[in-house]
Amino acid sequence: MRQRIIGLCAVLLMCCVSPFLYAKTPRGLPVTIDVHHVAKDLWRVDYRFAEPVTSLQFDSVGELRPKAWKVLTPGMRLKVEADRDIIDVGGKPFRSSSIEIRTFDGLEPKAYAPFNRFSDGGTAFFLAFLQGAGQQGKHERRMLPTIRLHGLGQENVIAPPFNKGQPGAPRGYAYFGPAQTVRAGSTQFLIDPATPAWMRETVLDTGAKVSAYYANAYRPLKDDLLIMLSVSGFDAPGLSTKGGAVMGQLSYRFDGKATLIDHPKYREVMTQLVSHELAHLQQMSLARGGVGDADPWIHEGGAEAMSLDAVQQTGLWTEARVAAYSKEKSAICEKLGNSVETYDGIYACGLDRFNKSGVAIVPLWRTLMEVSETTGEVYSERMIDASVLKLREPPSPSPAGTAADR
Repeated sequence: MRQRIIGLCAVLLMCCVSPFLYAKTPRGLPVTIDVHHVAKDLWRVDYRFAEPVTSLQFDSVGELRPKAWKVLTPGMRLKVEADRDIIDVGGKPFRSSSIEIRTFDGLEPKAYAPFNRFSDGGTAFFLAFLQGAGQQGKHERRMLPTIRLHGLGQENVIAPPFNKGQPGAPRGYAYFGPAQTVRAGSTQFLIDPATPAWMRETVLDTGAKVSAYYANAYRPLKDDLLIMLSVSGFDAPGLSTKGGAVMGQLSYRFDGKATLIDHPKYREVMTQLVSHELAHLQQMSLARGGVGDADPWIHEGGAEAMSLDAVQQTGLWTEARVAAYSKEKSAICEKLGNSVETYDGIYACGLDRFNKSGVAIVPLWRTLMEVSETTGEVYSERMIDASVLKLREPPSPSPAGTAADR
């Protein structure tokens, strides 16, 4: 059981920050993207650009596009070059492109699942993989999309939250199927009907309590929060999951026999993971700045520290359990020589560094968020050091002659 629990942590946390963080560019390229669900496992996507482009450029996602995408526009082709998937028509400019996509069940390491199937027949479609850039000669411009969703027949369509803080940034999962969302507190949930009761209870309770705590301790999210759970099945051994945080949304995909097991340790792990992912949404809910590519220990160790504070303050974990968890991670960090150069070190030593900063985690991360959004800089060790120094400064003495001195 211990191995299964550890496996759950490792697989989930690999994808807890969105990999689709685009650098700011002076001008985005407006495009309308219509997503039509045309058959059970078939989709049609139509791009219409405000200006002509010579190609569409996408970061590659393994075999997704070569295997599941088919370009419908006559004369247009899809080609793979290094880490890019490109759609063009021999260098000629164009304003529109139509693509047929088949539901793709393949998974790539450290990437979100392109589709998540629900036991009710519904499907969640990861819209970020439709977003990329338009090439105009030698200039590449990030897409600024308006995405319109069209369901099959009478099916319900649930759009992911808008990225109000970062217009044009990647969108999350859109759901097509019979289900409706339910609300707990200020958070919406879309939960597969096959989800075991213990998992449903844990996610609903943690999501509602921790999201409310974070909104009060830090700031309300710029987008409404949607937590989405799908269950692939119970045939495989153990318990595995895929997913994480993506701009205003948490999405998880579970499968395995152990999913059916209601055990206090499983509930504890699930509570901490949901809290951890919600912390990432706080870190990313900025108009600019935020999470960068370097020093992942900052956002991962920070999310660990934020989540431990949250589960204690909301009563989901006891103070003793929080202390024990921190002690376990500190011991791991010591064995690693206090290095953040390994996967385990990013989390364990990242947490240890925040625990030993000498300031409380809430004021520290509030300061980091404010500095990052004000300056546009990504979170950095230098920013942490400056924020810690500022928070440690004693308050200025009262001016001479005030009531405090008399």
